Amino acid sequence: MSELVILQEGAEAVIYKKTDKSIITILKYRQDKKYRITKLNELLISKRTRREAKVLKKLNNVINVPNLIFCDKNSKIEMEFIDGVKLRDVLDSNINLAKEVGIMLAKMHDLNIIHGDLTTSNMILKDKKELFFIDFGLSQFSKRLEDKAVDIHLFKQALESKHHRVFDVAYKKFMLGYKISLNTDKVFERLKIVESRGKNKKK
Repeated sequence: MSELVILQEGAEAVIYKKTDKSIITILKYRQDKKYRITKLNELLISKRTRREAKVLKKLNNVINVPNLIFCDKNSKIEMEFIDGVKLRDVLDSNINLAKEVGIMLAKMHDLNIIHGDLTTSNMILKDKKELFFIDFGLSQFSKRLEDKAVDIHLFKQALESKHHRVFDVAYKKFMLGYKISLNTDKVFERLKIVESRGKNKKK
């Protein structure tokens, strides 16, 4: 009989750690929103669940992401459990990992996949050497430079917030890694526009 332990309860979904005969996996269950009408609720949950599963499949063998085990296309996804530490807890003492983040994101963006919630809490370092991206609940497929630039901008904000002590060096290394992208120059130009809009709002 499977044992389920709640790891995280968010606005979007509940994440369980599932143990079945010593095999550990992650079970993600999207919840109904009581304020939405039933049909819309079902449509959105199904659409986001299928999209997340599709993203995981497409990224497999391109960058390190959890292997997809099962998707019922309605509300549940089961995937590989990545045993390691969050990048959030080790980046300050291992700045070179920021370059690896840039490389991985560039490969994602060249496949026109947007993460949507790129923070160091959504990355896991396994065995002190393999970096994994996790939590693709807000991911999407998009060719727009704007969406790719926003992905980078969100990661930059996460660095400033959680890793301010090493921010300058970490961000430079991240940007250096991202330069492998086929659209580096265009994305960087769009990033300047995204950041200028943010500055104008603060005035």
